[in-house]
Amino acid sequence: MLKILQLSPRAFWDVNMDTLDEETHADWIIVRVFEWGSYDDLMEVWVFYGKEKIRKALTAAPYLTEKTLLFGASLLNLKPADFRCYNTKQYHPIARSFSNYSSPDA
Repeated sequence: MLKILQLSPRAFWDVNMDTLDEETHADWIIVRVFEWGSYDDLMEVWVFYGKEKIRKALTAAPYLTEKTLLFGASLLNLKPADFRCYNTKQYHPIARSFSNYSSPDA
């Protein structure tokens, strides 16, 4: 149960916020707020966890949207390559060359 953090339900639409614990679920909460939270949620997380804990959580995240990755890199003065998810992102060449796709019937 979130005892100290006062977060909006915006980033937690799919979970029961009463089951969350600030310490046990810290990394997950940080990533969720950076991905989906409001500005007030971001400020709350920043004050509660601090820059170093946020840096560790975001750089270790297996997936971040490009927007969140670039925002986190800028905010924390890091390079995108410092993030785990940047180095392991999927590359789908078929999606990039879809305009060159020709049907087998052509």
